[in-house]
Amino acid sequence: MTEQTEGIGRLQDAMRSLDPAAFTSLHVLDRLPHVFETREQYIAWKSVLGRSIDVDPLCIVVVGSGAVGFSLSPREEKRFHAFHDESDIDVAVISPTHFDEAWRNLRAMRGDAARELRDHWRHHRTSLIFDGTIATDAVLSHLSFGPKWMAALGRMARVNPTRDRDVKARIYRDFDSLREYQQRGVDRLRSELISD
Repeated sequence: MTEQTEGIGRLQDAMRSLDPAAFTSLHVLDRLPHVFETREQYIAWKSVLGRSIDVDPLCIVVVGSGAVGFSLSPREEKRFHAFHDESDIDVAVISPTHFDEAWRNLRAMRGDAARELRDHWRHHRTSLIFDGTIATDAVLSHLSFGPKWMAALGRMARVNPTRDRDVKARIYRDFDSLREYQQRGVDRLRSELISD
């Protein structure tokens, strides 16, 4: 049995035995992310990013496979895939200020930007905004603080241990919104594991 297979097995066992809230805390939100070697390195990395985007580093959390070491996406093609050379770094930024500003920016979109981002705008309107989330992947360049954040995320892709990786951010209204979003994914994946 390979180390990777053992890691997936331990993660699945934990997911089966813990309730989704406990699993989310222990394995996603309150941990040293997989991509970092030490807590000091993680704190230093978050401090640089936080200064660059005007967010307290305590309000920045690396999530996704960069945190856990494996994808927790409930989508079958991504489920439990190991963190690899092509993996992105997903960053959760908890900032009510930036959430509200992004929300105002999205509501005010008109013309070409609104047409170009129609599907993303609808998804935000029908789901994400209600859940306290702004998915910046497609909309960041259209937000008032977008250029500053894009430059900061680009710089983080040039430093270790995130060098040569896409560093992507999602904005959460508050920590409860982040926890709920992550926990919902864990709950779906756990249900599938238990039913198998």
